[in-house]
Amino acid sequence: MNFRERKKGRSLILNVTSLIDVMFLMLIFLLVTSSFRTQPAVTVVLPRSATAEEAVDTPSILYLTTDGRVFLNERPVTESELPPLLAQLRVDTGEDRMVLRADAGAAHGDVIKLIDTIKQSGFTRISLSARAAGAE
Repeated sequence: MNFRERKKGRSLILNVTSLIDVMFLMLIFLLVTSSFRTQPAVTVVLPRSATAEEAVDTPSILYLTTDGRVFLNERPVTESELPPLLAQLRVDTGEDRMVLRADAGAAHGDVIKLIDTIKQSGFTRISLSARAAGAE
């Protein structure tokens, strides 16, 4: 049983092809104009240096914060855990270079202690990170 009569005429057809095209163009524009940079999980304010140069390849990184906390490749470590972890890292990677990123407010004695620990673990080349004088 059909109680209603069917309307004879054109039904509304919405063509969404052009809307999808516009959305894809906006998505592509967003992806092309965006810049993606990895930010370290450990926040340190590096000291400024007039002769600082950017390192192209970065080996393992040791962070020292203002409050004396130490992070090896963004993983927190204690003072007693550090020497065996560094020695194991040296054996695993075969790399003899370590980058030390110490906060500008870190105690000088803590930096020297970390340099000694790094050298005792078998690393022969230690790089200290700094910001270029014009960098923010």
